[in-house]
Amino acid sequence: MMDPAACTWSEVVSSSPACFCLLKVHRSHRLDIDLPGGTAAQLETYLSEPARPLKALLNRKKVQQAEGGRFHYVSRPYSLLMFRIQPEVIFRARWIDTSLQIEFEDCTIRGLGKLDSLVLFCCCAKIFPGERSLVAEANLSLELKSESATVWIPRGVLQSMGEKALQLIIERLEKRCRTGLLRGARGWILKYA
Repeated sequence: MMDPAACTWSEVVSSSPACFCLLKVHRSHRLDIDLPGGTAAQLETYLSEPARPLKALLNRKKVQQAEGGRFHYVSRPYSLLMFRIQPEVIFRARWIDTSLQIEFEDCTIRGLGKLDSLVLFCCCAKIFPGERSLVAEANLSLELKSESATVWIPRGVLQSMGEKALQLIIERLEKRCRTGLLRGARGWILKYA
């Protein structure tokens, strides 16, 4: 598994079938979540069982655990310009060293019409304990590939859509970290401290 800090979009693209890349957008994001009363050791124990924080972070009714540390998740739909999109992802989550590392293995974004099969999304993330805090870091990339000349949307519009999509994803993930993940960690610490 790639370290989120080292996860580059070119590595993802080089592992996918050859295609003409029309657009690439990348963002890195870090979030520090204060958790008074939680020690680094308690938070490490909480994070070390991946299903525990993932079910707090995501909608527990929509996240399904499979073998080998893999999870399947279907997001609720949301609006992006004139589209109503709904991501569906398969990701792997493992406790490595002192962090929960998450890597998307497959992501399908529905609701883009003819662009559905042309959009490639990558996310490498990790969550690790600080002293009385949780730290979440993510590298997110979005690519629009074109295997033919059928995409007739101006490049500026595509760039704007890509930037907006990544910003919406970051906002949603940050909100989930500040609410569900924080609530899950607090509850677990109170119960088992």
